[in-house]
Amino acid sequence: MRRILGVLALAKKFGIASTDDACAMALETGTCEYHFVRRYLERNPQLPLSLRQVDPLIRQLSLYRDLIESRIRQEEQS
Repeated sequence: MRRILGVLALAKKFGIASTDDACAMALETGTCEYHFVRRYLERNPQLPLSLRQVDPLIRQLSLYRDLIESRIRQEEQS
């Protein structure tokens, strides 16, 4: 039970995806031990995800600004 709680704590600390990868590696190598998973996560940290500033799905902020300004003008005229 303590090992399960330990793996859950690792998932909180290192992230679910990284912990899942570490557990998969433990299964592949046949070393199904908590210490292996912990050492693997400590020695192979995953890079944090970064947000992209430019993406085809994200519009430029100036477009939103223009939209808001046009809506404000419409409301003032009515």
